[in-house]
Parts: sequence; structure tokens; C-alpha cells
Amino acid sequence: MFSVVASSEGGGWMAVVRIGNGSCLPHEGRRAHRPVALAAALALIGALSIVAPTSASAAVPPTATFNPNLLLKGSSSAGEPSIRTDRFGRSFVIAPTGVPAGCKAFRVAHDGSASSFLGFPDHTAGGGDCDWAIGPQETSSTISPPATDDDLAYSSLTLANITTSKSDDGGATFGPPNLYSQQVAGDDRMWMAADPKLNSLGFDDVYMTYHDVSVGDIQLGVSRDGGQTYVQNGPIINPLDVPEPQWQGGLNSPPGPAGNGIGNIVARRPVGGSLTLYSIFVTPDSPQDNVNQGLAGTGNFNRVFEAVGTVTDVPAPGAPVIAWRNYEVYHGPLGARYDRIFPITTVDAAGRVYAIWTDGNHIFSKTDATGTSWNPVAAPTQIPNPTGVNTTIMPWAAAGSSGIADVVFYGATGGTGAPPNPQDDPNNVWTVYMAQTVDGGSTWGVFRASDHAIHTGPICIDGLGCDLSTPTRDRTLLDFFQVSVDPTNGAADISYADDHAAPGSAVLYFTRQCTGASATTGAALVNDCVAPPPPVIPPQGTTCPGPQILDFVGDAPNNYPGGSGQNMDNLDIENSSFASTPGSANIDVTLTVQDLEAPPTADNPNVLSGLWTVYWQQSGTANAPGGSTWWFAQATTSGTGRRAVAQFSDGTFDVSADAYRGRHTITGAFNPGPHGTFVMHVPRADVGNPADGATLTNPFADTAGAFLVAGTGLRFIARADRAPDSDYGADYHVAQTCAADLSISKSGPATGHIGQGITYTITVHNGGGDAAAGVTVKDSLPKNAGFGSASTSQGSCAPRPKQLLVVCNLGTVANGAGAIVTIVVKPTQKGDFTDTASVSATSPNDPNPNNNTSSVTTKVSP
Repeated sequence: MFSVVASSEGGGWMAVVRIGNGSCLPHEGRRAHRPVALAAALALIGALSIVAPTSASAAVPPTATFNPNLLLKGSSSAGEPSIRTDRFGRSFVIAPTGVPAGCKAFRVAHDGSASSFLGFPDHTAGGGDCDWAIGPQETSSTISPPATDDDLAYSSLTLANITTSKSDDGGATFGPPNLYSQQVAGDDRMWMAADPKLNSLGFDDVYMTYHDVSVGDIQLGVSRDGGQTYVQNGPIINPLDVPEPQWQGGLNSPPGPAGNGIGNIVARRPVGGSLTLYSIFVTPDSPQDNVNQGLAGTGNFNRVFEAVGTVTDVPAPGAPVIAWRNYEVYHGPLGARYDRIFPITTVDAAGRVYAIWTDGNHIFSKTDATGTSWNPVAAPTQIPNPTGVNTTIMPWAAAGSSGIADVVFYGATGGTGAPPNPQDDPNNVWTVYMAQTVDGGSTWGVFRASDHAIHTGPICIDGLGCDLSTPTRDRTLLDFFQVSVDPTNGAADISYADDHAAPGSAVLYFTRQCTGASATTGAALVNDCVAPPPPVIPPQGTTCPGPQILDFVGDAPNNYPGGSGQNMDNLDIENSSFASTPGSANIDVTLTVQDLEAPPTADNPNVLSGLWTVYWQQSGTANAPGGSTWWFAQATTSGTGRRAVAQFSDGTFDVSADAYRGRHTITGAFNPGPHGTFVMHVPRADVGNPADGATLTNPFADTAGAFLVAGTGLRFIARADRAPDSDYGADYHVAQTCAADLSISKSGPATGHIGQGITYTITVHNGGGDAAAGVTVKDSLPKNAGFGSASTSQGSCAPRPKQLLVVCNLGTVANGAGAIVTIVVKPTQKGDFTDTASVSATSPNDPNPNNNTSSVTTKVSP
């Protein structure tokens, strides 16, 4: 590990290498989401640390390292995670899967080693955006059973409104969803914060900002019952401080005015003091610039403002009185874009306010002692980029004790970093970083937090504009990720979205700071991280003999509304394979399911219908390197039981939009029951006319179930299982002929004696050209041979004494590979003993069966 300290002396720069341990509608944040062996010793991530120019009094933060990253099980199709950490040091993550698929929630163990899926707190009434607020444990006598953990309030966007509720028992249960919590209809991108002090009724006060999509105003809702219900409290933008024409937008943008960019909200109450709220937003340069950008369809918001709300406490349930003023933090050059997304604010224990944003190439920060005395012409501090990083987006911040703040962001290498949109470079390779200051923003260290690259290619930050582009632009990771500070020791807890294993299909990861400075004390952290267990190695498909796609079973839990986590066997993929013959018009695509039935079933009555789909790309001219064309073959059913009928189709699949295009009706077969199959006859002409020998690559399959959203009558489809769970299956060569020439050779002594062990060695070899599956060796023992033992270099052996037979199952033997079986016998009488061994495989065909047996004769004497 190493770190780099950058400093300036006499106007020059000095670098010293240290070795050590060292939906979103354009412009306004509106969004339309698509449904969409570690060693026993802990292996911490090596950290790259860069420190900005410092004054003589500045403090260099110590190097931070992070736990091996934890994949949150059950997080498929989720993005932009929000995270909060309770007083026990457990982290809670919530993330949207699309409207109305809902928000998925997770709880992560304090040490970062394991997670639990908490389901959908909103009962899938929402899922456009999600956020948390966490406050003190509530004491109201109306809470039954009494609270056992901090107040954990959530919000879930439906676009029409915002669904809310809370948990008082660490996420074990949540209250009934409040589908219409806000009095202003037509909402987007809400943020939440909680008062660190309970109100007079023993509840937590929760504050929520959100965009009013009609004019782009930033509204505030206040809950005095811990986040279950809210009362409108008025907007936070003061028109006396920022004129309305400069920041107001509209539903017709573009071409209407561009509007503004909303940032988060923070609540701070010093011990014995009053509550103050802080938020941040960005606007165009002027009223005319607002108009011009609306016409141009741009969102170059170059003016940064801090909104400060002074709260007058009123006994609950009365509404608190809040007076808002807006202070300009920085007035950047015309055309600069600081909403790359989002502008973020945080406040440390001493009341110092931090404003954080990015221009796409660098993260910037400014600080102020109170948040009310910024100098907008003073240039911000540039947080230094890690080596090779030239693109930065999606900052988030959390502060601790006086002078300490953590900032996370996505940073990219590989691209050119060319303005105005460096995030759109197709060569970008993205990683998660954390910057930290321990001296109030004078010095920043930057450390790598993710232990792998999380995404390759562009990341679109233009909300719905990403989906409306031609072609659509990649928004798989959605719009942000977050960091929280563990109150038990001040470690940074981070959750982020990731699609490195299966591009276009996001999952969530978590990591925890293990060493470095504590955000709550400034002292060195005591490493209490525990590495997650090594992931289970998934089954691997094979080109020959196939199937090309293999998957775990039992990994299709019913987490839909009305489900209780039971497995959906009829949507649980076992495998999938391709087949064709030279010159054939069709390619047959077979999908095998654990127990194939048409929904609804007795075990899963809440699933009304299903989709079973196989996807692939084609190598070569039909899909040149870097191409994005995907083809699919799909089955669905109508009716139930014996009356069910299957329909089949094929076409192209748009990964960015999660949409099926150019659909054709095709023929197929529906074979229900245990290990049931859909066999889909795909005309080559429908899927790019792949010639004999063409390679179908990156295959995967998924299933989806349809359900009704309670109280709305809306029908929705959401993914149930993906095969394989990550990455892709093996390639298939059109009209391929698979063969594996297995051979066997047996050796042993020419002579032996009664009662003494005789050892025979059996060598199996696969001469190719493909892997052999289901390889079995059978050794026929002569009568009175007296079995002693059997062992094998792979697989297992089982004697069958009554049959004078030893059977060894070797599994798959790769092309060019082999295995050795050792058999020991102890003859009980004299004579000539002939021992014969044979080898076979379940697939593929063996072109030369003449070398599949081998014998040895041993003369046994007294």
C-alpha cells in the first residue's frame, strides 16, 4: 500500500511517495426509474491517499482502509442506496427498484460481515426514490410494544406522492404505509433528517424536503410522530434571497425554465440548544439563464446556495415554526454544472457547515463556521483526485466531531475526462472513494473504498433524459450513494450500487471503514471489522456439452406483495441450453425450471403470471466488439392448471431501458412439472441470422412474476430469479458438434501373494475436443480378489462388493485433463486374476470407444 502527499512550496508542487499500511426529469431531479476464500486473516483494501495543499496548522488524515466489500443478498434490481447507522452500530440500507416495485431494505451487521433482507417496508407502494432518517429511541406510551431501537423512518416515492412509515424495533417490523404523506401532490426526490432530541410527546421529529414538480420548488414536510404522518411546512427557498425566476421550473421543462437542483437536508441540535436545519441547492446563473437553459435542454446550474432554517420549538403536536434564509456559497462561471448529482451539505459537532459538489472532474468543498457567512466569490477547495482519476460524480457527505467530515464519490479512470460530460465516456472504469478531513476542510485525504471496479462505461446523470435519449444512456446505478457515521466508534459505513458482474443488472454492496481516523473522536480506529465469508462458487455452464447456463436452485424467494419469502419453484431456473443443426432454420432454446407451473400456484397465489426469458449476444459482424445488441427468447402463459397455454416470442432487448423490442411470435413447447421445460424454436432470421459456427455469447436467463399493487389496481412485473446469479453463462457455437475422446489405462503388478495388498492405478484422460460430463469409472474385480480400498484424484468412489465392482464418479473432466483412480485388493486364493476398468460419460459423444477399457492380469501365488 502507498499514499501520496501533495503539498505546495514556493508556488510549486511536491509529491512524496509513502510506503505504509497505509422520475429524474431533466434539471429538477425528477425521476422515472425502470423496474428493474478470503483468508482467515482480514485482507483490508489497500488505500490510495492523496492530501490537498495544506497550511502549517493543517492535519494530514491517517490512511483509511476498508473491509472486503459485502454483497447484500436479495438486492438485485436496486440502485442508489441510502444508509443510516443505529446506536448499536448496525447499518440500514434502503434502495428503489422502480415504481411501483417498491423500496428494498436491508440490515447490515456492525462488523460488516453479513446482511439481512428486510423486505419492502412500503409494501411496494412506491420505489421511485427512497431515503431514511434515524433518530433517538422513542418513548411514547402509544408505541406498543415499546420501542427497542432508534426511530427508523423511511420514504418511498410514488411520483404522485410519497409513502412513509417507520420502525421502532430495528427494522423487524414497520408501521402501515402512509401512501399520501405530503399535502403537495406531484413530488420527486425527497431527503430526510431527524431531530436528535425527542419532542414533548416522546416521538422523534422528522423533516423531509422534496421537489414540487409543478414549479420545482423545494418543499418541507414535518412529522411529529416519528415519520408516520407529515404536515406541510412551506418551501425552503426564500424568494427574498433568491429570486423566483432564477430557480423556478415547470412540468414543460424543457423547453420551459430549467429550474434547480435539490440537495440533502441535515438537522443539528447542540446539547441544550435549539434545532437548526440545513439544506443545499443549485440554480442557473440568472433568470435569463434559467430560460435559456430550458430552451437548450441543459442543466448547467453554476450557483450554490445553503438554506438555513431556524426552528422555534413548539410543544407537539403543534407544528414547529421555521424561518428559512438562503446564503450563496459559490457563484461559479456561467455554464458550469454543479448538479452532478447531487450538491451535498453536512454539519459537524461544532456547527461548521460543509458544502460539497462536483463539476464532473473534481470534488469541491467550502466550509463556513455557521453556514450564514459564505463569500460566494471565494474559490472552493478542490479535493484531490486519486492517481488516474479524471472524472468524479455523485458525492455524499457525513460529518462527525469538530473539523471531521467524510465524503464519498464515484471516480473514473480510463476515459479522457473531457468536458462538458466526462461521465459519459464509454471507456470510464468506476471505483468508490472516500475523502476525509480532520481539520475542518483545510486538508483532505482520499482513500479507495471499493475492492473492485464497480462499473465500466458511461454513467448517465440526466434522469429521465437518459431513458429518452436515442440510444438510451446507461443509468443502471441510478443517481447517488451514501455514507453514514457509526455512532459507536466513528467508522464510515458505505453502501453503493454495482453492476460489474452483470452489466445492466445492479446489485448493492456495503463496506465499512476499518482503520484510519474516527469521525466521532479523531483518534485512530480500533479495527473491529470482520471479513464476509467467501462467496459460494456458482455452478458453471459449459459450451460443450452444455447446458450453457447453470444456476443455483432455491434462490427465487417470494418477496412480492403477499409473499413471505417462500421459494417460487415455478420461477426458479435450473439451467438453459442452445441447440441447432447445420443449416437449420431455427435455434432451439431450452429453459429448465425447478417445478414448472403456470401461475398462480397454491404455494404462491399472489403471483398472477410470469415471464421466462433467455438472453444472449452474438460475436462477430452481427455485434462487433463494444456492440450493445441483445437478443431474447421468451415464454409466458395464460390460464392455470391443465388449461394453461404458453405463448412464445423473440426479438431484441434494450438493456438501458429494460425493454423488449421488435417482438416476433414463435413456436415452442411447454412441458410442466418437476424439472419442466420451455423449448423455444427461434428462427435464425429473427436474431441476426447467425451462421453455422457463429458464437452466441454472454447468455443469461431470468424470470419475472406479475402481481397487483394493493389499493391501486396496478399490475406490475418484477424479476424473480437470474441465471447465473452474476456474470454470464458459457458461449454456444451455432450448430456445434461436441465430442470428448475419453481413454483409460490400467497398470499393476504382474505377480502378487495371497493376503498381501495389490495396488492398481487407473489413469483417465480426455483427449478432447470438449469437456466430458458425468464421467464414471467402473472397475470389475475378479472373484476372490478381496477388496481393500479405492480412492480418486477427483470425485468419489464407492465399492459394490456383492457385484464385484467399484464405481467412481469423477464429474466433469476438462479437455486435455485427466484423473487417477487407485484401487487396492487383497486376494484370498491363488490363480490368475484379471482386473478390468472402463470409462464412460453422460455427454458429449465419445468418437473413439475403443480406448475406453483396460485390463491387467496378476498371477497370485501363496
